[in-house]
Amino acid sequence: MKISKRFKMDVSAEKVDLYEWVTKMTPSDYVSFSKSHKAMGSYFKDGCFYMVNVETMGNEMIIQNYKLIEHRRDYTKFYSDKSRAFVWRWFPATVGVLWEMKVIPTGRKSSELECTIGADFSTALLACAAWINGIGGLFMRQHLNDEGLSFAKDIETKFSSGNA
Repeated sequence: MKISKRFKMDVSAEKVDLYEWVTKMTPSDYVSFSKSHKAMGSYFKDGCFYMVNVETMGNEMIIQNYKLIEHRRDYTKFYSDKSRAFVWRWFPATVGVLWEMKVIPTGRKSSELECTIGADFSTALLACAAWINGIGGLFMRQHLNDEGLSFAKDIETKFSSGNA
């Protein structure tokens, strides 16, 4: 399952550098983007960028171990093939998690941030449990709306003022 949403930004797409933004993100930045965000750490290893996020979605805690697998100034794609979700807070399950962001020009001084999140459930039973619990739809949409809007505002602020 994967969902996307676009968020308006009052900054030229050519001014934005998503790779710079995401690699300079601090733990306090990450936590400020959503009440669901609990903790974050990041590091470079052998030329690759990694990020570990802890968040809640609905009632479930998820620990994501992202690797940045593709990037340009206007695009980033992370994937965590070993995210740990705790179903009903007790039952651990491994889930693949996608996180993509893209900056789309909409005018000379405007753009949109397109955020995509997705979950690859390892079994049909896990996918069904996630859907029943809201993670496979309702809570993912709410989470994307919350964090995507905050991401867009932060990117707009940092790249409009040159503080990135």
